[in-house]
Amino acid sequence: MTNPFEALPSLLAGLGLDVQHVLHVGAHLGEEVPFYRQAGIGAFTLVEPSPFAAGRLRESFPEATVVEAACGARPGRGTLSVNVIRTSSSLAEPHPGDRILSTVAVDVTTVAEIAPPDADMLVVDAQGLELDVLKGAGDRLAGFDLVVCETCTVPDRTMAAPHDEVVAFMAAAGFVVVAVWERDYQDIARWVRGAAVPGRDDARVCDVVFVREASCG
Repeated sequence: MTNPFEALPSLLAGLGLDVQHVLHVGAHLGEEVPFYRQAGIGAFTLVEPSPFAAGRLRESFPEATVVEAACGARPGRGTLSVNVIRTSSSLAEPHPGDRILSTVAVDVTTVAEIAPPDADMLVVDAQGLELDVLKGAGDRLAGFDLVVCETCTVPDRTMAAPHDEVVAFMAAAGFVVVAVWERDYQDIARWVRGAAVPGRDDARVCDVVFVREASCG
C-alpha cells in the first residue's frame, strides 16, 4: 500500500519549511521515518502505546526518542484494544468490524506534556481519537509550524476522527489546510479488518496537512 508521506519532502520544499524535529503520535512501526529522513528532518520523537510496536520502534530507530504511551485530551490510563493488524490498535471503543486479539492497559499523556521544546512538526494518527490528541496539545499547538492529522470522511470510530470536525478545530486554532493526501476508505478497511465494511464509494481516509495561518502569504 502506498504511503502518502512520500509527498512530504517535496511539500516541505515547496512551502519553504525547514523542519527540525517531528513529534509523531501513533507512530506504529515507524513507516514514515524514511520520508522524514528524505525531507532532511534530523530528530524524531515517536509516541506509541502498543508495547509490541514500541519495542519494534526502539530496535529499528535507536536514534529516535520513543515514548511508550497514548496521547489524549488529558493524562491518565486507558485500555488499548489490540487488533489483528497490531498497528491499527485503538483506545476507542472497537468498531464492529475490528478483530481484537487482546486488551492492554496503557498510560495516557498529552502533547502538551511530552512535546520537546524544539519540535516544530506534529503528526497525529490515533485511530479515531485524533481530536482528543489535538485538544491535549493546548497552547503548545501554536508552536508547531506544520501539523499532519489523519481524518475520515465517514463515521468510523477506530479509523480516524471526522474530517470536517478536525478541519474546523484546526481553523479555530489558527491553522489552514495546505494539502490533503487521500486514500480509499474501503482499501484501508480491507487491510485493517480483512473485509470491506459499509460505507459510501466516495469515502476517504485523509492525511490533512496544516500550517499556521500567520506563515501563509
